[in-house]
Amino acid sequence: MISNTIVQYASLAQWALFLGIALTLFGWFEKKDKVLIAGQLLFLVLSLSAIWILFIENVSSPQAIDGKVTKEMALMIFFKGSILLGVLDLASLLIRIFKLRFQKLSYAVVILVALMLFFMVFNILQMPA
Repeated sequence: MISNTIVQYASLAQWALFLGIALTLFGWFEKKDKVLIAGQLLFLVLSLSAIWILFIENVSSPQAIDGKVTKEMALMIFFKGSILLGVLDLASLLIRIFKLRFQKLSYAVVILVALMLFFMVFNILQMPA
């Protein structure tokens, strides 16, 4: 039986991803630096919350049933992907701070990974328990 708490965390993470993607894209296209940084900081907060969920919250690792991936296993993979997004976002912020020349490429990579995670969590939340 899946815990409702982890599903609620995933739902909040989905909304945070949506808002972070919207803020980052708007700030990037309209050249509004504060909005862009707000979107990137939201991705960092999301990755810190994923670290908290995986390592501090008492979440048990479920076993596969008949070789199928359970909803809880898929959510664990999603939260690990959120940590990866945070690492990429932190690298993007450092590139921005030090004014290196691959800023646009780093924004694109962060947005693509965030979109992948958004649709991943959307499909996971649609799975039957």
